[in-house]
Amino acid sequence: MNFEHERNSFLKSLKKTSFPKITSKKVVMEMVANGVAAICAFIVYKVLQNFIVVKSVKNLWGLANKKDKMIVSKEAFETISGICIFIIAMFVFTYVEGLIENYLKEREETNV
Repeated sequence: MNFEHERNSFLKSLKKTSFPKITSKKVVMEMVANGVAAICAFIVYKVLQNFIVVKSVKNLWGLANKKDKMIVSKEAFETISGICIFIIAMFVFTYVEGLIENYLKEREETNV
């Protein structure tokens, strides 16, 4: 087995491959977008808790529900909240990332 030849060909292929340049601006942009999406996910979870009651011993399996809320099992609530949080967080993440990219492009154009 020609290990030296394999290693050299692998290193040559790495040199030919163009990797995206990661800058501190991109890292900060990702962190801000992730942070805003996480905050929106927490808000969505709290809003869902205002409209849905989970059956448990605390509320006598939904019988002690004083408001007109939907009564669901714990598994159903986790599924509903997971889907809603995922969809809304992805939309918010994408939107915030686009806003930051546009802001950085405009800032670079004015500096040039």
